[in-house]
Amino acid sequence: MEEKKTENKEEDAKKSSNKFVDKATKTFQWWNKLATLNANDPIALGVFKIGIRIIGIIILILLSPFVIISIIVGFMAAL
Repeated sequence: MEEKKTENKEEDAKKSSNKFVDKATKTFQWWNKLATLNANDPIALGVFKIGIRIIGIIILILLSPFVIISIIVGFMAAL
């Protein structure tokens, strides 16, 4: 009985993590498609797409300390 509960919890955890990974992948693909420069883009659109790339880089730089702290706290909690 307990083995089934453990298996169900593991399956639920895998499903949740897969949903999160799928969502992150779709979001990244959307962002990458939005900011990809094409040869036939007008100059104004090219400048806009470069600005989108810069904004994305700034957001990632701002989020990185929180991610690093979260990883450290997670490892500390696991020990």
